Amino acid sequence: MGDESAVPALLSIVEQAPADLRAEAFLEVPEEGDVREVAAPEGVRVHWLPRGGAAAVPGALALETVLSAELPPGTPYCFVAGERGLPTGLRRALVRERGVPKANVSFVGYWRHGAAAYK
Repeated sequence: MGDESAVPALLSIVEQAPADLRAEAFLEVPEEGDVREVAAPEGVRVHWLPRGGAAAVPGALALETVLSAELPPGTPYCFVAGERGLPTGLRRALVRERGVPKANVSFVGYWRHGAAAYK
């Protein structure tokens, strides 16, 4: 799962995945025009989440969507990347509310909303 800053990495994972992979991929993008076809294995469902609106905070829609989604049974491995609040918020919720072991959640905060990269 990730926002637009993580889409290239997530699509690479999905498109190069083994044919027997079972996964849910949640990709938040700014607008409907950013959605594209993905060559994914049959067991991988790609959920595009267009934010649509300049005022929306990147990552908020993806976080809300995954937290309310019915995830497959079993103990998952999760990769989450994007705006700082998305991976940290989702990791916390997956561990506390869904019982996912911390070791099964890889997360990367690529950037911080409202903060300059260099000062």
